[in-house]
Amino acid sequence: MQTEAKSMAATNIDTRARRSGMPRWWYEFGSLQLVGQFAFLIGTLVVWQVASNAFGWEFWISNPVGIVEALIRWYNTGLLIPDLQITLFEAAIGFLVGSAFGGLMGFLLGWVRPLGNFMEPFVLALYTVPKIALAPLFVLWFGIGPTNKVMFSGLLVALMVFITTFQGVRQVDRDLVANAILLGAKPFQTWTKIALPYSAVWIFTGLRIGLPYALIGAIVGEFVASDSGVGYRIKEATSYFDTSAVFAGILVLMIISTFLLTILRLVERRILRWQTVDLSATREH
Repeated sequence: MQTEAKSMAATNIDTRARRSGMPRWWYEFGSLQLVGQFAFLIGTLVVWQVASNAFGWEFWISNPVGIVEALIRWYNTGLLIPDLQITLFEAAIGFLVGSAFGGLMGFLLGWVRPLGNFMEPFVLALYTVPKIALAPLFVLWFGIGPTNKVMFSGLLVALMVFITTFQGVRQVDRDLVANAILLGAKPFQTWTKIALPYSAVWIFTGLRIGLPYALIGAIVGEFVASDSGVGYRIKEATSYFDTSAVFAGILVLMIISTFLLTILRLVERRILRWQTVDLSATREH
């Protein structure tokens, strides 16, 4: 049993190496990649710090030490945690609302083809509009409170999730659906047993794309009209030409986005674990 497991693992490594063109040892010693990534990050920070100091570019690009100092000053004011809470709340609610609405509409219009064909040009027209141009309208409609940021964030997420879900449902094998119906499957069974599993990868792709857009929507809303939040602090730092504080805000957003995307990827891997089997390796046996 252990011999078969080792053989399967070796075959998987060979397959991945052949597909990517990378040497076999790269995958056999996967920890080297993590070490390389860490070394690349440290090297980039060192070069950034040295170049900024050597050429006097602090005003333009700041430097890692200045950014850390700006983060510490932000924390010491007692505003970092409240600003984070405000921005995360707006982004989280916007993501949930946008994902639910975009996913439902994408599934409905993708499944009901005549309705989808009728509505597709209008949705695409809205999708092509520069979203930043809509931000002032959301201030007029929803005021300057959190509702404005939540709704704008939800709009961005809904469009992303809608597009991918719509395309995913359109890819469902209709012959398979027809055969299931002939065998007595009910509509709800075809949705849950065929349509959703078939389009699940597309749906999660939309969620991964939409998650950063939830933060973008909240930040843009705070740029336009707000007196708190991470976006407001970045805007405030810009007005004072404080490059380090601007980068500090960007760094906070980057860390949050990476953390949330990692959680979403783990959830996706858990839900779609039945799709992680390397079929090509199985066929080679």
